[in-house]
Amino acid sequence: MQDRDFAGIPEAIAGEIGKRAPRPVRNVYAPLLLEHFFVSAVVAVLLIRAYLEITGYPQIGGDGLHIAHMLFGGFMMMAAMVIMLAYLGHRARLIAAILGGAGFGTFIDELGKFITSDNDYFYQPTIALIYIIFVLLFLVGERIVRLAQATPTERLAQALDITTDAVIEQFPATRRELALSLLAEADPKSPLTGANQRALRKIAAQPDPLPNLAERLANRVGRAYTWLTYQRWFLKFILTLSAVGSFFSLAGLIVTVAVDPSETEVQLATSAVAGPLLLANSIAGALLLIGLMSFRHSVLAALEWFRRAALVSLLMVQPISFYDEQLAGVVGLGLNLALLSALEYAISREVATTNPADVLVAVSP
Repeated sequence: MQDRDFAGIPEAIAGEIGKRAPRPVRNVYAPLLLEHFFVSAVVAVLLIRAYLEITGYPQIGGDGLHIAHMLFGGFMMMAAMVIMLAYLGHRARLIAAILGGAGFGTFIDELGKFITSDNDYFYQPTIALIYIIFVLLFLVGERIVRLAQATPTERLAQALDITTDAVIEQFPATRRELALSLLAEADPKSPLTGANQRALRKIAAQPDPLPNLAERLANRVGRAYTWLTYQRWFLKFILTLSAVGSFFSLAGLIVTVAVDPSETEVQLATSAVAGPLLLANSIAGALLLIGLMSFRHSVLAALEWFRRAALVSLLMVQPISFYDEQLAGVVGLGLNLALLSALEYAISREVATTNPADVLVAVSP
């Protein structure tokens, strides 16, 4: 930028440049980076548990020493922090997100040792607690990304951050277009907005690099999953599975109570799982039933009730399943996530075509 870019700028406007932003500025790549962190953490836990199960839980050390793998997780998180603090650019952040996520997953996998007096790695509630931590981590990440609408100041800062990539690494045309689209939402009175727009248009952006094998595979899986969730039959299929599962679960309970009520009382009183699981499944089943009944009045309202049932299953039923079944609960988790994704798309599609009265019915508690 040259001095003439700032020539004739009123002092009142120029003085705004150095002022503190009203809130922390979010990274425009935050959704992608948080997703990589989250996925890396989950994959790390699953791979470690699978490896230890296959190899018979070997120990690193000897002569009274045991090197816990949580230490490796700590080293990976430390390396991620060093990368974030020492280097600029999108690539450095991406590496730090993946490394930090893998480190966090490796660290949190040994949660059982942290919360038991005898350092019990196999403490039964551990998997359920790890699941709850991941759910909270996901919800916090979503909250950060969607907390508030981006301000013009935030858009300007994000565009300037992206522009640094033009200096230190490859700058594909798509990244330049992203920066320009952010500047279109920035404050036009700021001298940095116009100067950065002119600079970006003069930069010789490079063609987008060809995706590598892992990226191609991820893109294909993503496109297939997106296509699947867009199909109405897939939503009906998942809803049918959920309804049938809830029906047989409740029917089995009714039969058990009818055959031997006294035995059922003992089981509910002595089991740490039976009572909470019954309550959670009953709530989810009731919400599904309300959704089915709502179809007569509004498809959107019915879908919203189904979404509530899926969230109850995700936040209440699944932790109990992980407690009881350990990693076998991953199957139910996958079904719940598929249902929730399909419902989110179906709701967005219905909102675009329905009338305002239906929207009010759907969002009412």
